[in-house]
Amino acid sequence: MALLSLVLAHLIGDFFLQTEKMVKNKKLYLKRHLLHQFVVGFIALFIIFVISGEDSFLVYVAIPSILFVFFHWIIDIGKINGQSLLEKKYGQRSGWELALFVIDQLFHFVTIVVISVIFFNIDVYNLSNQFLISIGLIEGITPSFSPGQKVVFVVIMLIIATSVSGHLIRIFLGSFTNYLSLFEGKYTLKDKRNGQYDSSKGNYQNTNIVEEYTYMVLKDQDLSRGKIIGYLERLLVIVLVMNDSISSIAFIIAAKSITRFKQLDDRDWAEYFLLGTLASIFLAIVYGIIIKFIV
Repeated sequence: MALLSLVLAHLIGDFFLQTEKMVKNKKLYLKRHLLHQFVVGFIALFIIFVISGEDSFLVYVAIPSILFVFFHWIIDIGKINGQSLLEKKYGQRSGWELALFVIDQLFHFVTIVVISVIFFNIDVYNLSNQFLISIGLIEGITPSFSPGQKVVFVVIMLIIATSVSGHLIRIFLGSFTNYLSLFEGKYTLKDKRNGQYDSSKGNYQNTNIVEEYTYMVLKDQDLSRGKIIGYLERLLVIVLVMNDSISSIAFIIAAKSITRFKQLDDRDWAEYFLLGTLASIFLAIVYGIIIKFIV
């Protein structure tokens, strides 16, 4: 339970308590982010401490919370420096950004596992076998998990399916702002002036000129709606997978295609849309299968 609680605390601190401003300038807001991680981790460990009835607050809450934040700080510093070096060498590339994101999260997970092993005597080998048996990858006696463990696990998977996967897909697809702007809003202003002949100068003044200014506008709420649609899409796919209704996923794809029908005339947009949708649905199917076996 301690392992799951720390994973949940990390996900909440990383993907819900971090604002977009903090993500873009992590070095500037690192202290605030670490404070978030400490508070969430401390609360999670304190709840486990109370439920389990352990007798040492220092060993089971205070020290693990401090180490949790300390290792988080080391990993974040490494990520900031690595990102800076890669940007100087390669510029903004979705490939290395995606790799850096995955490596960063893996390091955090390893840190959480190490803390759980040291302070809570978690048997990683046995736990791994139980998980693999649960999802049917290896044979063995199907393990039973407590209701509390199942609830925390489902919450973790839902966070991964929504916020984490959304971030992952966004990095994978890269920037596509120009096409988004093109279809989200196009505003044209015209300035038309009638010409008048000036006999003293022998030419027309204020001739018939039409000045046209076109602005491509992309509103923040438009992106927010797209993000929420992605969240709901993956959650719905998970529900369908858990209810053995995988064929119904086709209706989700059809519904998305209808709403973006005109935009699909643009080949670049269509490919972007297809990649994003397929990646989103693929991840949701995987999550649905895992949750179905565990729960």
